[in-house]
Amino acid sequence: MDERELLEDVGSLVRSAGRELVCGRGGHGAGHVCLTVPDGVELRTLRARFSRRYGQLRNLVMGGHTDPRVTERTGLPLLAPFAGELTEMRGWAFGNRWIGCGAVRGGDGEQLVVLVAERDAPPSDEPPEDVVHVASPRRVTRPDDRRTWVRRVIDLTGWEPLGLTIDWAAVEGELGVPLPEDYKELAAAFGGGVFGDSVSFLGCGASVPFDLPAQWRARLSYGSVSAVEPYEAYTPDGKGVLTWGSTEWADEYCWLIDAERPGEYPVLARSHDPGPWYRYDMSTSEFLHRVLADADFRPFGIARYDLGTTFVPGSDGRPN
Repeated sequence: MDERELLEDVGSLVRSAGRELVCGRGGHGAGHVCLTVPDGVELRTLRARFSRRYGQLRNLVMGGHTDPRVTERTGLPLLAPFAGELTEMRGWAFGNRWIGCGAVRGGDGEQLVVLVAERDAPPSDEPPEDVVHVASPRRVTRPDDRRTWVRRVIDLTGWEPLGLTIDWAAVEGELGVPLPEDYKELAAAFGGGVFGDSVSFLGCGASVPFDLPAQWRARLSYGSVSAVEPYEAYTPDGKGVLTWGSTEWADEYCWLIDAERPGEYPVLARSHDPGPWYRYDMSTSEFLHRVLADADFRPFGIARYDLGTTFVPGSDGRPN
């Protein structure tokens, strides 16, 4: 097995959300699967690979010290099989699975471990009956509305805008299409990071897990973890789906972009179950605000889960 095969095996286990995971390692039981790590692979390399594919990591164990705040909801299933032997463990939440990579104490030093564990994710509110649902009422957000919704997101989070300077000409030149103005305001104010401990927002110029161009390039190079049917992934000067946000239970927030119709950016969203795509003819900032603040914004609103509305800027997991 090489590194590529390991990543493919992890991806296969992540996608098989309904399959029970049973580990074949001695003394381990159900609820997870440990995978063989190829010789010569380093922990920092795996950490970078998983962050590119699955977003923000969680530091569960560092230097032999377990984060005392770790719970079932935040990654405990990745620690349970090792009974205090871990010296390092990083975790990623994706739908009904946890992905973990770390190191355990061994007779000849440390041994790398990679595992996929079962995870309880919020249930989908809608059955996957249709391919695309058009959310009503259908309307187009006016420019002054967009500015208002950006301000509402800032006020909701209590965030002090960063005022980042971003080379939008370079970003949009690579994509071959202009990006929504209110998204650019959000990216300049927040960078990339996590809202409400669960909603990942991709900025530009942020660390790789939260950088929209970097994530877009990665998806084109190895294919999306989840399919985008009936759409295609956006490619320069074409028409398709471009992801700007997601949740730790694998909901996806995207735009449907058509290079021949610049200025139109309907939001497409899909739940993890997998459910159908929902189309919203509203601005990015309005959609984000409703996700964070509107408990009745189903199936995507998170306010009903009492996760809060704080914003934490993204990092690649390395200590400062």
